[in-house]
Amino acid sequence: MNKTLLLILCDFLLLTLLSLVNWEKDEETENVPAVEEGEQSISAMAMMEQDLLDTLKASLDEERVAQERFQQESEKARDELASANKTLEEREASIDNLQDDLSASQERESMLADEKKALEADAKRASESIVQLETRYDSLEEKARQTEAQARLLQAELNSKLEQLKDKEVALEKEQLAKQAAEARAQDLNVQVKVAEEQKRMLEENVASLKVQVVEEREERQQLQVRTSQMAEGITQLAERSQDLTEEFRSSQPINANELFAKFSLNRIVTTFTSNRYYRGQTLEDDESAVTILVSDGAAIYALTHLNSTPLGLSKSSLGYRQVDAELVRGDQRMVPETLEFLALDPRIAATPISKEEAESLGSEVFYAALEPFKWSDAILVDEKGKYYGEVEFKLTVNTPGYVRMQNKVFSRIFGDFSPTQGDLVFSKTGEFLGLMVDSRYCVLVNNLLGDEQLPLGQRFENDEFKAVISSLRNRYGSLPEELQ
Repeated sequence: MNKTLLLILCDFLLLTLLSLVNWEKDEETENVPAVEEGEQSISAMAMMEQDLLDTLKASLDEERVAQERFQQESEKARDELASANKTLEEREASIDNLQDDLSASQERESMLADEKKALEADAKRASESIVQLETRYDSLEEKARQTEAQARLLQAELNSKLEQLKDKEVALEKEQLAKQAAEARAQDLNVQVKVAEEQKRMLEENVASLKVQVVEEREERQQLQVRTSQMAEGITQLAERSQDLTEEFRSSQPINANELFAKFSLNRIVTTFTSNRYYRGQTLEDDESAVTILVSDGAAIYALTHLNSTPLGLSKSSLGYRQVDAELVRGDQRMVPETLEFLALDPRIAATPISKEEAESLGSEVFYAALEPFKWSDAILVDEKGKYYGEVEFKLTVNTPGYVRMQNKVFSRIFGDFSPTQGDLVFSKTGEFLGLMVDSRYCVLVNNLLGDEQLPLGQRFENDEFKAVISSLRNRYGSLPEELQ
């Protein structure tokens, strides 16, 4: 209750008390005026009661308006408090996520250090294995020559036995003819029956003896054939091993740029990426394509592409993407991958995993990662569109391990009017895959195909997972040395 209403009530009570007071006066003088004053007092009290009711009604209206205004302000304050609490919770969640990302980055850095040590050990074992293979190659060549000489001797012996067997078979046929002639003579000449019988007996003995000899010769011939087959299999295996070693020896020999580009053109694959995203109220469809090849580290097969050759470059916004699709085309053969990986060597290398069966269906030859990338100081570079190629000299730098820097001074030797750019493919002089240009200066050495992030494609694409992958790639890119950014 407000102060105005309280004052009015107090005034009303005071006037009521005053009207009830019995003032002492003479009955004569007060008889008539008392009646008049009573009537006036009743009228005044009625007016006062009406005024009091009006005042009370106005005060109640003001009180109701004040209460409604107070409720509105209270609800607004509660909404502001809830919004502030929600903002505070979001900030606390963001801080927790940042702490989790920092822990994951530290763990990934430790894992990469361990992988680096393991790869260095593998490289050392590979060099020792090459020396052992060369030694085994010389030993196998010597054994192959000895086996070939033994095979020639066995073949000559087999030919001699076959000739003897043929002679004995001819003799047997002659004896059988003689037997037939003797029987005919025995029938015609009864006088010479005994002689014919004796000759028949002798011929039968000779035939039995010859049959035994034939059986023995046949068994000996079968044994020789088995031994010859075994020797032939051994010679075949040695020849195949010798051929493998010969191919390995040839792979260590340099080839010219024309021969490599012809091989590249025969096995090139066009990779096309298509994206669908919602941006500023519009649905946009983007597509990017690049020429690539199938690359293997001996365990897995991938088709490598620079990240900026896809619609998912690090400089682009990661908002609004609804779906991303990929397709690999070689001639009439097509393949649609379901995932896209990003190599641990550099966040800018997008790798499409290919199974052995899919590689066979595409019909493209697989290029293997170079085992000795620094054996030659020159490399063969093919641009990402597959139109130009040339020889480029490269140098190692102390601040960028795992990368080589292309020398600008040799650009005049490139066949075609172009300069190295990001996404170009780099091959060693032996025809093996050396790496991929991450920018116009540096080439990352692809000595393994270990993946880090993985992004589902097609119907399995999810925008939240896509944002997480792009965020991880940006963090990895920011941790690279300044020369590589």
